[in-house]
Amino acid sequence: MSRYPSREERTQRAFQAYTDLLDTAEWIKGQMRGPLAQFDLAMGDFRLMELLYREGALFTKDVARRHGLQRQSLDATIERLEKTGWVKARMVRLPPVEFERAHLAKELRKIPRVGRRTKAVGLTREGKNFVGEVLTTHTKLVKAFMRALNGTEQESLSRLCRKLREGDVLKFVSELMHED
Repeated sequence: MSRYPSREERTQRAFQAYTDLLDTAEWIKGQMRGPLAQFDLAMGDFRLMELLYREGALFTKDVARRHGLQRQSLDATIERLEKTGWVKARMVRLPPVEFERAHLAKELRKIPRVGRRTKAVGLTREGKNFVGEVLTTHTKLVKAFMRALNGTEQESLSRLCRKLREGDVLKFVSELMHED
């Protein structure tokens, strides 16, 4: 007869999975810091440059949101990378939002509308060449570490990580509502 785990056992299992995930993330970051330091890059520098290499120039607010960063922290990273000549940031003006003329007072209709200002960041030509070189080496190292898992396990790991990030609001709230 199969026995379902108790609430306490499920809690312990969840907490163990959580600590294993944190420990593994810290371990792999530690393993990758040294090789990146050889290129004079911190992990945040590399992640920004890799994102820009893959997707092209982006608005800083979007980069900060996607990586869960404070804008000030991202601005410091951008400033550091601008000094090396690998990235370039500049203020740009977005096109004005369209809406009907009827929504404006008559005296305001004659004033030309302008969009909001925001900062965009992208790689320079030197930055593209540099990050392409770094990615080749870094990818080889990542592949070597990931060989501990077979292809199916790597795909499962990616799927599980995405699932954790997406979450399940109903299960989350349900768990918080249960009394211990």
